[in-house]
Amino acid sequence: MLGYVRQVTRLRREIQLFLLFTLFANIAIGVFALIYNLYLVSLSHREDFIGTYNAVSTITMAAAALVMGPLIGRWGTWACLTYGSVAFVLGSLVLAVVDHRWVILLFGALSGAASAFILVPIVPFIVEWTLPEERSVATAVTFSIQSLSGTLGSLIGGWSPRIAAAALGMPADGVTAYRLTLLAGLGLGAVALAPLLVMQRTPAPLASDAARPVSNQDKPVPRRQVRRRIGVFILAGLFLSLGSGAVVPFYNVYLAGVGASASQIGLIYSLAGIVAAAVGLTAPTIGRRLGPLASDVVLRLLPVPAFALLALAPSLGLAVIAHVLRVMSFSVAWPINSTFISELLPPDTRANAFSLRSGVWNLGYAGASFLAGQIIVAAGYELTFIAFGVAQIASAAVFSGYFWQVRRRATTAEGISPEPEPAPAPAP
Repeated sequence: MLGYVRQVTRLRREIQLFLLFTLFANIAIGVFALIYNLYLVSLSHREDFIGTYNAVSTITMAAAALVMGPLIGRWGTWACLTYGSVAFVLGSLVLAVVDHRWVILLFGALSGAASAFILVPIVPFIVEWTLPEERSVATAVTFSIQSLSGTLGSLIGGWSPRIAAAALGMPADGVTAYRLTLLAGLGLGAVALAPLLVMQRTPAPLASDAARPVSNQDKPVPRRQVRRRIGVFILAGLFLSLGSGAVVPFYNVYLAGVGASASQIGLIYSLAGIVAAAVGLTAPTIGRRLGPLASDVVLRLLPVPAFALLALAPSLGLAVIAHVLRVMSFSVAWPINSTFISELLPPDTRANAFSLRSGVWNLGYAGASFLAGQIIVAAGYELTFIAFGVAQIASAAVFSGYFWQVRRRATTAEGISPEPEPAPAPAP
């Protein structure tokens, strides 16, 4: 940890401010993610409407994400992050105080679109403001802070209803307690705007790829190969989104169904976030020692057995283990994959790659969440857990299978450049 702290202090001021923004923004997102489904249940909505709400917000997120590449090129990452954060806070504020279905869906759509402006620019922002040798550390720390702040958000979201109930004499699982919790979380989200307002808006040349010495990895890659690499990156993400959309939007409701209270759900989500934050810091080391492709296979398959067992023998203890493994695997795998693909693509295609990947991810997530909501109401959660496992396996097979072939063909006459390893980071 001391080693990471030293490395973070050597990063540019804008990255440090970005980490502070990430902390507060994801606390708000963590509160909202934990409580809003329970808030909808307290308003007498069921999983089918929850699935519809998640589908609508995710479709608009996908639509916004698909145009984020050109918008980042035109406005820059700072403007996208700032305007998106403002829109997210305002849209979520309305969601926290209304109970009509169509109003919820309308502002869920706005909030979903705003989320794309917060999430898609993350890796392009890091790439803009770091040197290649700094990116693996900066990315790992960013996503670990996301997990940690999500943990804080889960704690706040899980315990605030109980505190509000004790202080104001109301049910801890009632509409008012949940509403006050959502408003408190959004207040912390508003604080995230402060770091954005004091940072520079465009990077100096030092942070660009022009500062990198020329190497064999800088040889031009044929556009056909670039498109194919982006396509594989997108397809692997689509499979992941189908599995996540079938499980994630409903998991807090599932935990409540197997006996967990709101405060216990907050602790469960917090535990997962703490584990993910701690293990996420090892992402550069894991990527360096196993390689990005072997890491992808191991991490994607890690939660699959737990969810398969959960489909056969539901229990609260197993549900906790499955959730922790899922959050941890995603937290570690994404920094490795995003650094890997950033180094593999020409600089002028990176923003578009992450934009398209996010857009397709959210379309898949929306469709899966809508369908899963109907399935859960009709037949229970078992099929969705099986679908999650199948999707994880398919994603690992597509991503690692293709790029292992790239490695084998690296020395052939096709002119495909060798697969780059993530930039090594100093050991903490």
